[in-house]
Amino acid sequence: MKEGDSDFCYAPEDVKDKWGELYSQISSASIKIERKKWKHFTPEFLDTHSQDLETADVLRAVENRKAVYSAEKIGQMEGHVEIETDMPVTIFQIGDIHSFSMFCNQELWEQHREKVLETPGTYMMFYHNLVDNAIPARYPDNMLKNTMPPDVQFKTMQKWIKELDGEGKVLAAIEGDCHEGWSYQVAGVSASNLLYGYEGRNFPILENGGIMNVGVGEQKYSIGMWHKQGPYHSNFNPEHSLRQNRRLRREGSTDAEVGAHHHRAAASSNYVGSRHDMRPVHFVRVGTYKGVPTVLGEGEDYITDTWAVDRFGTSGEPPAPSIMAWADRHVLDNTLDFDTGLEKHMALRTYALVKEMGLEEQFNDLMK
Repeated sequence: MKEGDSDFCYAPEDVKDKWGELYSQISSASIKIERKKWKHFTPEFLDTHSQDLETADVLRAVENRKAVYSAEKIGQMEGHVEIETDMPVTIFQIGDIHSFSMFCNQELWEQHREKVLETPGTYMMFYHNLVDNAIPARYPDNMLKNTMPPDVQFKTMQKWIKELDGEGKVLAAIEGDCHEGWSYQVAGVSASNLLYGYEGRNFPILENGGIMNVGVGEQKYSIGMWHKQGPYHSNFNPEHSLRQNRRLRREGSTDAEVGAHHHRAAASSNYVGSRHDMRPVHFVRVGTYKGVPTVLGEGEDYITDTWAVDRFGTSGEPPAPSIMAWADRHVLDNTLDFDTGLEKHMALRTYALVKEMGLEEQFNDLMK
């Protein structure tokens, strides 16, 4: 094919003639047809759904969702309880049980629970992480460290809580976002409802950082309850965040601040304020049932808590410190060790009973 030749140059002459005639006919016919008939045909859709969203409807839906959330919500920021007694009471601070983790000392938790059930004037407050609740979507390797699936963990812990609550032994509990809180994070299932959503629950569930007001006889005490505490934690001073949060968040209003989460244990007090507003304030860390012996210092072979070892180079610290509260004067005391706290509780109540019966002088003579 020579340059400039058309693509039709190879066709026979009779084909060229026929094609030329057809082209002429099309050209002359197109002049006779209206131009609009040559345009693109636009289809007409008869049942396509379009959005018809009204802002007012959206706002109503938002308010309805908030109303459902509020109605379903179990937590509150402040609670009140009255204990009608003339005797001192002891409140054991219980958290980070991590029940059904293979590191948890279930025997120790069982002992503490039974002793509180059988001892008059003793109570518990719960500080979250009561069950380990390993969930594959959160930390897959944690499943290897649990002895029971999550549903069994929640059912069993609720049974223990209901038993304590039925005997009037639980004063309060708090919510949190780790371990049992993982159920909500990965599946929208409320751990608080699983643990505390049973009919007839008596005690309040506080949001993290809530205040529980405890009336003992004529006295009123306020206790700040925390699981996590944000940026103020110190590995050197386990009470630092408790003190800072009381100073910054409470305006110096609480008699005690109690925290959990770090598996550390502490119980101390000091005078806060000056002149007319000076008073003792107590700072407590709840310890843990995870990676601790049943009896401290007896050489017991137990499994150390890898979570604590990875962070502190040692296992968790023993659980269940206590706060004692007097009914006839505004005084608190604290004890780090559970058994010592229980012994102190019985001694205080025994002496209060001796005084009430007018036998204090005879008692003192006997003690000599």
